[in-house]
Amino acid sequence: MKLGELSWRKFEEEKPEVALLPTGSTEQHGPHAPLLTDSLIAEKIAEGAAGETGALILPPIRVGVSREHGNFPGTLYLSPETFRRQLRETVISAHGSGLEKFVVVNGHGGNISPIKEACSALYHYEDIKALEWTWFKAISARGMGHAGALETSLILYLREELITEPINKGAETWGRSCHGSRMDYDTSKFTEDGVVGDPRQSSAKKGEELFKKSIEKLSKLIEELVNPDSSLFT
Repeated sequence: MKLGELSWRKFEEEKPEVALLPTGSTEQHGPHAPLLTDSLIAEKIAEGAAGETGALILPPIRVGVSREHGNFPGTLYLSPETFRRQLRETVISAHGSGLEKFVVVNGHGGNISPIKEACSALYHYEDIKALEWTWFKAISARGMGHAGALETSLILYLREELITEPINKGAETWGRSCHGSRMDYDTSKFTEDGVVGDPRQSSAKKGEELFKKSIEKLSKLIEELVNPDSSLFT
């Protein structure tokens, strides 16, 4: 159930208890994957979990904190401050319409810290219950990289026609580090084509497995939020 597809009267009748706010990015994902990779994954997982639980899906935020990819054509990005404000004000306005609990369903690593900060501010200063949820953290995904095997597998499963050739191995690590400090702020410094990992190891089957695991995790979180005996936010 998507908010934008409901009339105001239908929304009032439904009165869902939990709202999902998908967030992702519009940023380079190598020469083979679409710019909307992170957003597409987050939105599809939210749709799957909403179908299982009856949660409401808010309009997605498709431009994220992606300055590190700004040297690649097509990348759009917001400052962390602007992203937090958009997220916070979206949730506050939705709360004003009667929605009580929120999960920010995220597909982009650069959004994680700003989402946590925004959710904490909503809780402490607005008395609104909001949680950050990122699919690859939730399922403890290994070898995440960027436009690597995991993300490419998910896109192969969700929208295979969006994957183009060539698919080449990328950088092995996310930039350089020096005595525990990360040195590279721009992905163009350590990967020529924007890829970290090996998307040649991707498959639609792997993507299906990742997708189903993610929906299961998110659905369980939603069920916990609506459970009257839950210890969340107590």
